[in-house]
Amino acid sequence: MNRFGYTTGTYAAAAAKAALSVLLGGKDLVEIGVTLPKGEKALIPVSSTEGSGDSVKCGVVKRSVEEADVTHNLEIFAHVCFREDDQIIIDGGEGIGRITRMGLHLPVGEAAINPIPRKMICSSMRELTPRGVDVIISAPGGVEVAGSTYNPRLGIIGGISIIGTTGIMWPKSRDSFKQTILQQLNFCRENGLREIIITPGNISEEAMLTHFGDRIFKEQIVQTGDFLGFTLRRAFGMGFSFLLAGHPGKLAKVLGGWFQTHHSRSHPANNFVIQLFKDRISDDILREMKESPTVEGITVILLKHHYGGLLNDLAEAIEEKVRKYLMTDLPIPILLFNMNKELIGASRAGIGWIKR
Repeated sequence: MNRFGYTTGTYAAAAAKAALSVLLGGKDLVEIGVTLPKGEKALIPVSSTEGSGDSVKCGVVKRSVEEADVTHNLEIFAHVCFREDDQIIIDGGEGIGRITRMGLHLPVGEAAINPIPRKMICSSMRELTPRGVDVIISAPGGVEVAGSTYNPRLGIIGGISIIGTTGIMWPKSRDSFKQTILQQLNFCRENGLREIIITPGNISEEAMLTHFGDRIFKEQIVQTGDFLGFTLRRAFGMGFSFLLAGHPGKLAKVLGGWFQTHHSRSHPANNFVIQLFKDRISDDILREMKESPTVEGITVILLKHHYGGLLNDLAEAIEEKVRKYLMTDLPIPILLFNMNKELIGASRAGIGWIKR
């Protein structure tokens, strides 16, 4: 995969510009250039062109920077026709979600085409004509893939969102992922959610829903990716009460002061965990732990030798580091799950949260 890719907003703008270009009398295009919000240029291949005369529909294929991106290889279309006035009206068609809840960038009922992609589409139209244009963005495969996105929990129903603030897509370890985190936090605040669940990713989210699905729901879970510190600071600053749940391999990195947890910017947590327990276990078990390549393996060793209670102490140590990081004396419940989504440890505040 490439080092970076382009957002769905860029692809939607490219499809719209290609369709308008053909509508204005241009020939079928192989590719189309789009100006991004900060002035950079993106050259996007055009995959299909249909229609002539009064309306034209063009398609482009989204290529992602991450194979795991559910919109990778999704075809995005724009259907364009002229209006009698000079307005540019943008709406969503098949596979584009609709806003059903407050707290997002758009009013309830609008197509989930975010403000900056809308501006990109408008500016792309104005590069070609001052006339009024109707633009319908669609993604026929969007209904199927939307269930794997954040959309259902945000109240975006019926398809994907057309998103992006810079037009460029970076992997989740890059700073652009912070915008997703902020969007979720703002959504929670606008919808009156006072308590949120902070998790590094899908495994701990699924674990929380498996164990506590009768008292929490997906909409209040915020995934941090590698931006644990950023998420904690923003959530704390916005006044949320929160619980931190995750795998100790990720969360125990805070014992070494690492709150940006990407492997290229932090050390593995093995040594931090071993140092915490080195005076409380036998040398034989200590050697076994040192031979483990992962924190998951260390937890298996501790449980095998009936030292599972130490994992509560690990959760307590993580909570202490988080409280110091946020400069607060408030309790922050910590829950630890293994890769099988089993609850293996909790801080005292975490135990209190479980029992309440």
